[in-house]
Amino acid sequence: MRARVRFSKAGKLRYISAIDLGRVWERALRKADLPIAYSEGFSPHPKVSFGDALPLGFGSTAEFAELTFAGPVDLADMTARINAAFPDGIDVLDAAEVEDGAPRLGKRLQASMWVLEYPTADGLAEAVAAMPAEGPLEVERERKGRLVTADLRPPLVGIVADGTTVRAIVRHPGFIPDDAGSGPAVRADDVHSVLGIEHRPTLITRAAQGLVSDDQSGIDDALRGTTTPLVPADGSPSGTATGPSVPPPAPEEPA
Repeated sequence: MRARVRFSKAGKLRYISAIDLGRVWERALRKADLPIAYSEGFSPHPKVSFGDALPLGFGSTAEFAELTFAGPVDLADMTARINAAFPDGIDVLDAAEVEDGAPRLGKRLQASMWVLEYPTADGLAEAVAAMPAEGPLEVERERKGRLVTADLRPPLVGIVADGTTVRAIVRHPGFIPDDAGSGPAVRADDVHSVLGIEHRPTLITRAAQGLVSDDQSGIDDALRGTTTPLVPADGSPSGTATGPSVPPPAPEEPA
């Protein structure tokens, strides 16, 4: 049996690497005494695979993993047992069984919604409103001892300012329009860099991950398909900027 889960990563565990995250999961699965399947070979490992790696120091309520079990499990019981085994900072938020022939999880992890939290709202709305509607949104960063330029425009779907936060939808590498150009992969903190404001975000969180909604106004969750809107339902955001229009993805191939 295979199951996909959406989990959060918060608190001090924001600072553990992807490799250490896998070790945390391995220990929790053993402690929870779940019938996880193992790989074959000299050094067997639990059959757990993860989605797009979260940058170190960032929080998330939308990380994904796929688990293969040696037999059937009750998802509610699995969730309760593994959450009891996790250290503070990681929690399984949702789980679903993977049907035979279902598309691969990676095919659904095409974009993320990032929430940048600032200590003050000063200048945020003005910075977003001042972003040009067309042309490159370039940022420079150091990579392997040299400066490289990344363009946020091709992957950027939308961005809004909402009080002391900035929310942005950014496509993952490999899911950007073919005619939008190429360059270094865009990171979540590049969203802050293009705003050109001095005060830095105190926290960057991945709030949703999955497919960009048909009207490009939110993210359709990779597990259930529920939509997280770019504009909060109870908010009055100021300023928007959008990236290139992208047609709906082609039908996905089964796993």
